[in-house]
Amino acid sequence: MMEEEILRAKKKAMSLLQHMDRTEWELRSKLEKAGFAEEPVQEAVEYVRSFHYIDDRRYALRFAEIYCESRSVQRIRQDLQKKHISEEWITLALEEIEYDDSRALKKAMDKVLSGTEEELSYQEKQKIIAKLYRKGFRVDQIVAQLENWEKSNGKEGYCLTD
Repeated sequence: MMEEEILRAKKKAMSLLQHMDRTEWELRSKLEKAGFAEEPVQEAVEYVRSFHYIDDRRYALRFAEIYCESRSVQRIRQDLQKKHISEEWITLALEEIEYDDSRALKKAMDKVLSGTEEELSYQEKQKIIAKLYRKGFRVDQIVAQLENWEKSNGKEGYCLTD
């Protein structure tokens, strides 16, 4: 009877991984939610790990590569922590891609400032800074980019500052 449940758990694990990568924690959670006991869940996780279908290190690296253009380093770190990726894998992934917030900040700044042509009031600047800060960008970087945008008078194609 237990062998049948283990086989069903393995099939369910394979099915869950068929369309998207998952972390080990996500896979365990899905299997537990599907009603499998601890032993079949463990067996299923070991089974898919043996074929490298789950690999938290690889997952962290791919996640960082995909989102480096649109999210801050802090946001990527938080998202991976929520998925229970070890701090070691997160740090290695961010080092591997030599992560720099400037591209993601420019993209976020462009989105926030799109259609804005007139000079910004102090309150508007504070709202923009707060919004981008909540997305995980550093205040000093936000302020520098905002000043750079203002110097270019809100024209398209303002340059990033270092």
